[in-house]
Amino acid sequence: MNSKKVKTMKKIYLLGVLTAAALSVACTRDSKELDILKEPTPTPPVVSNPPVDLSKTIVSFSPSEISEKVFRDPNTKLIEDTSFSFAPKYLQRVLATGESVTLKIEKEQVGYERSLPDGAYTVEKAEISSANASEQFKVTLKPEALKEIDITKEYTLRFRMKIASKTPQDLAVETATDDGAYRIKISFVEDSFPKDGNNLEEADSASSSIIDDEEYEFESNYAENHLSKLKNSYSNWWVDGEDNSIYLITNFTDETEVNGIVISQPWSDTKTLEGVDISASPDGTTYYPQGSYTRSSYKQKIYLKFKKPIKVKKIKFTNFKKHNDRYIDIYRVQFF
Repeated sequence: MNSKKVKTMKKIYLLGVLTAAALSVACTRDSKELDILKEPTPTPPVVSNPPVDLSKTIVSFSPSEISEKVFRDPNTKLIEDTSFSFAPKYLQRVLATGESVTLKIEKEQVGYERSLPDGAYTVEKAEISSANASEQFKVTLKPEALKEIDITKEYTLRFRMKIASKTPQDLAVETATDDGAYRIKISFVEDSFPKDGNNLEEADSASSSIIDDEEYEFESNYAENHLSKLKNSYSNWWVDGEDNSIYLITNFTDETEVNGIVISQPWSDTKTLEGVDISASPDGTTYYPQGSYTRSSYKQKIYLKFKKPIKVKKIKFTNFKKHNDRYIDIYRVQFF
């Protein structure tokens, strides 16, 4: 091969290498040409809450609905004395000194709700004032008027809240559009819930399986930060045995049938329980006495049985009595 041909082939080879290199650079991810072809990353929209109008006060029911169970005696057909009290909340702008609102409620009925007859209840307190923080609307059922009511149905009492007057007259206040009505949903049960305080006795063991402690929570006006310890057996909640204002309430998530209670206390006879009163609420509002526990001898676990099992939303412990030390240690409270 002559030298002229070799030089020509070298030139072609070098031209090919340079072309390939140029294409390689042109096809990198960072090239402007490919950036044009790539989809741009969408910018997420900025979501902002609408500004709250602090120039006016909104009057609203929260919650705006309750469900109540009313017991009717199967023999007399009379319901127990039943009243419902409720009040709204004042939102957004706080009422200033010298400002007040008078509110009233009026019966309201809608086609898709079954209402109680007008003669089956009275509105005892139809008007309240913001100037009296303790005032509440009050509605009371009439036992005689409900003797013939069909207890297989659910009934609703609906009341619309309106502004009756305000001071000063140009006060910026209005009722909430959505929560301006208050609904009381009522169901009737023809049963005799134990309420004579003679439904509790001590037992040797639980007569049924223990209820899962996820089904209830505890509430108290004493040592609240330690209530979670009532769901284990290695640490304890405690009570001042010289303070009879202390209560412990069990709030069940749903209506629950309860056969009895287990109270675990110290493994030695110190800081133990001498006695306690127990009441129960089938509707979460009204409590009925079930009985009292009085110590007969030391037991690390106290089993208390309801003579007649009860369907409840709440169980309340009050009047804790000390045995020896001022403070009573309670390691666990369970239900069966």
